[in-house]
Amino acid sequence: MNYFRYKTITAEGKIASGIVQLPYQETLSAVNHLERDGSTTLFVTRLGRVASGLLRLAQLRPKRGLPTLVVAEILNNLALMLRAGLPLITALQEVSKGDDHPDLEKAFASMIEGVQGGATFSRVAERHPRIFPRSVVFLIRMGEETGRLDQMLKDASEHLQRTHQIRSDTKQALLYPAFVLAAISGGMLFWFAYVVPKIVGLFMELEVDLPTITLWLIAAAEFAQAHWWHMLVGLIGFVSAVLLAHKHNRRCRRLIDGLLLKLPIAHAIISSSNLAYISEYFAMLFNAGIDVLQSLGILEASVRNEVYREKMGSVRETVQRGDGIAAAFQQAGLFPPFMVRMISVGENSGTLSEQLVYIAEQYRRKLAVIVATIGKSIEPLVLVVAGTIFAVIIIGLFLPIYDLVSTVGAM
Repeated sequence: MNYFRYKTITAEGKIASGIVQLPYQETLSAVNHLERDGSTTLFVTRLGRVASGLLRLAQLRPKRGLPTLVVAEILNNLALMLRAGLPLITALQEVSKGDDHPDLEKAFASMIEGVQGGATFSRVAERHPRIFPRSVVFLIRMGEETGRLDQMLKDASEHLQRTHQIRSDTKQALLYPAFVLAAISGGMLFWFAYVVPKIVGLFMELEVDLPTITLWLIAAAEFAQAHWWHMLVGLIGFVSAVLLAHKHNRRCRRLIDGLLLKLPIAHAIISSSNLAYISEYFAMLFNAGIDVLQSLGILEASVRNEVYREKMGSVRETVQRGDGIAAAFQQAGLFPPFMVRMISVGENSGTLSEQLVYIAEQYRRKLAVIVATIGKSIEPLVLVVAGTIFAVIIIGLFLPIYDLVSTVGAM
């Protein structure tokens, strides 16, 4: 993309001038682009590197990709329009209308210009990774090469919807344990900061001899009262640091992902999610006609969990050495026997695509069951943890009261 300064006479006879960003290197291509609506070019000049760099710097702002479901809807609409016989450029123009996402109209305008300039759809889509993931670009390219672009866009849309559902279920399943942990922590803080000090104050006034467990509670309550603000800031800072490290540091991400996989409930959620994602993605790429090594490379780059990313890299290297796909998954060591067995069946019978789809369906169902039953699954753990904590508090508070009543009764 280059910036061009221009001045033209429009078809209505008015002077128009400004700076435009176009996907061309040559000035002649920019002239042809500007004159496509009947305008007459007075002059066009491409800006130098310094001026272009300053313009790009001025436009910098944090950018986020489009939501997955929005991209899926765009791909589905494109597929329907192409299947109905509309030209690609017309379909792109129609899809770009009516969406309030700030970057979408600009991105589609750039893609339309690129296609009009002779570039393929896959080539211009590749320039916009925030809209079209790498897997979608591969499918578009395969659709162009096979003449089945509409079907490939439809497949890509359905694939994005399924992967979105997998990630949505994963977040939902992990959210409940996090909420329970926060609720227990909040309850403990409330008791130590407000309830315990008031009851302890009564004991002090009566000059009751306090047992060791009550003295521990008093020390904890005094610490909570004196440092609750520091504890809160420290907790927020710790959580923020963990999240930032997980996002920006691969070594920390590997450590955190590995620890989560060792926790019983988190392991079931994360493993089901990643296995469903890998088999779903692999089936989609394989169905599209992308060769196995390239598919495994794409999978390795797209898996978010660092532990599974490493294992997919190991699978790719093993297949590259000439071993079978099932053998590679087995040697990686993280994939369950069921998955390895089904891949082996598909590899030997020529039905690998069908077996991968079946594996994905099984793990999606397993993940859905986990989401539906997560509350009942962790209920015993919650009861044990919360019960133990509050039993200690109750014993520590009521033991002195019992001693006091016993003393009064003896008198």
